[in-house]
Formats: sequence, C-alpha cells, structure tokens
Amino acid sequence: MPQSHIRTVLFDFDRTLGQAKSHYGMYVRAAEEHGVDVTEAQLGSAELDDAWAQWDTPLGQDHSNESADEATFAEVRREIARVRLRAAGVDCSDEQLDQITTRIAELEGHADQYRLYDDTVPALERLGRSGVQSLIVSNHVWRLPEIIRALGVSARFEGVLTSARVGVRKPHPKIFEAAMHLAGTGPAETIYVGDSYKHDVVGARGVGMAAILIDRDGRTEGQQLDVTVIQSLDELQLS
Repeated sequence: MPQSHIRTVLFDFDRTLGQAKSHYGMYVRAAEEHGVDVTEAQLGSAELDDAWAQWDTPLGQDHSNESADEATFAEVRREIARVRLRAAGVDCSDEQLDQITTRIAELEGHADQYRLYDDTVPALERLGRSGVQSLIVSNHVWRLPEIIRALGVSARFEGVLTSARVGVRKPHPKIFEAAMHLAGTGPAETIYVGDSYKHDVVGARGVGMAAILIDRDGRTEGQQLDVTVIQSLDELQLS
C-alpha cells in the first residue's frame, strides 16, 4: 500500500528490528548460576503479558511511578521475573529468587544478548535515502538506547523510546504521542511497524496512526486481518 505522505516510521524492536538471542535463556542462565533448574519450556507456558497485570489501566499498562530512574525500574524487571519464575513452578528460597531476578535484570541490559535481523539495516538505509526518518518505540528494558548503540545502528534513528523510560507500555497512547512529539510529525505523516496486533496496530490506530504488521514466523497465516502484513522488512514500501 503506497504511503508517499509518510515522513516518519516508528519501529518496534523485538521481532521487528531484532530480538533477544533467547529471552528465557537469560532466565535459565541466571537460575543455573544460583543452583536452580528451570527450562525455557516451563517459562513459556504463561503469556508474557500476565506478569504485567498489576500495572493494567483502561489505556494500557502504566508503571510511570516506577520509571523515575533506572534503579527504580530495575525493581519492576525483578518483579516481572519473580512472577514468571513462580508461574513456571520454580522452587527456591526467597534469597535465591532475589539473586536470580537481580541477575536477570542485569542480563536484560547487556547488548550481547541481542541481535539485529539481516534485513534491518538495508531497510533503514532505504528509508534514509528517501528522506524518511526512523525511530524505535518499544516495550523494552531501560537500556534499550545503549543496546541499539552497541549494535551499531543508533545513528540511523532519530530517537529510541523504551517503555521503561516513558513509563507506559504499548498500546497506551502516551508512548506513541511521545514518539510523534520527538519526531515532529503528526499521525497522518507517521506509520508504525511492529509484530503485535494488540500492542502495535491497536495502539497506533488509537492515536490516529496507520500501522503495518510484520509477521516473520507466519503466525497470522490464514487469518483475515484488517492491516497490511509483511514477513520481512524487505517488503516495507512507503511509495
């Protein structure tokens, strides 16, 4: 679908531009370091969003009170990890659990735990040549800007907004509005590209923005969706 009026593309990070090499692998590693066994299969048995339920609001999850600084937000990450580990049936002492969750929060901020997809840089280069600016808007950890810098692509973005610092998670409108303010463009000139219909498509449309759903794994195959679906950033066309 031509989008020749678009001046800004907002990108999700996970499963859009890149991904953690193994998100639950960080949990397994941290647990093993403290003498506790858990598998990725156990951890994957519950929905990721379940651990965020205590921050639910009608607009989306809001943890702004806990996003004052990195140290305060680290406790949010530890609480998320605690909920997921307990839901997975991990049996350990409270002291071990504190040690494991602290280690998980540390690992989540390490750039060596993440990788970019092969089609990411070429897509960003094409957008740059056409005069379109790119920003990252992601439900992610505090150190996402530093991760992007370490991955060598920070110069290709006008900004990196992570929910950890903004204080709300997509689909909350505040994070999309903050991105448009930073970009200096309105909803009609901005489009969002992400892998989640619930977080990305619904959230973008909630502020009047168009969206494109990227489905790298064919999860939506056979579904009738009211949104343009691409399987690779090679397919991203704005004109």
